[in-house]
Amino acid sequence: MVGLFVPGSVFCVSAGALAFHGHGEMVYVCCAAATGAIAGDYVSYVSGARSASWVMKRVQEGRFLRFLRRAQMFFAKHGGKSLLLARFMGPIRGFVPFVAGGARMRPRAFCLYTFSGGILWSIIYPGVGYLGIKTLAPMNISASAFLITGLCLVLVVLLYIKLKNPES
Repeated sequence: MVGLFVPGSVFCVSAGALAFHGHGEMVYVCCAAATGAIAGDYVSYVSGARSASWVMKRVQEGRFLRFLRRAQMFFAKHGGKSLLLARFMGPIRGFVPFVAGGARMRPRAFCLYTFSGGILWSIIYPGVGYLGIKTLAPMNISASAFLITGLCLVLVVLLYIKLKNPES
């Protein structure tokens, strides 16, 4: 659940973009991203193994409980591969390792799926930033600035709609 408080995907995409501009090496960015992803999942897994039943008894309503329930259903349906799949699925990403720990998933299987997902994620997300900036670089500054501003506005509108109607 560490990933709920630290938006690693935003940092990774940004770090990939900075690496393209020469402010860091892509290999180091990917290694740091993998380390953070795997360590974050491990902390969530251990937290779930130690406190999942306590948390479930005390959390009775709200957004946290909704995401926790979604993660439980997702884990029940997909088992260990849910750790790999959830890595790329925003809201439940931080909850699935917690649920896996609470479900007493075998540590060896947890490590296999978490390492696989963490390494894939640590290549894809910084790669998106790197290749995205590489694609925008040949455009003139005003066109790329317009595109980025437009994307930001779309994200703000979607976030506003989501916050205004939390049931969706």
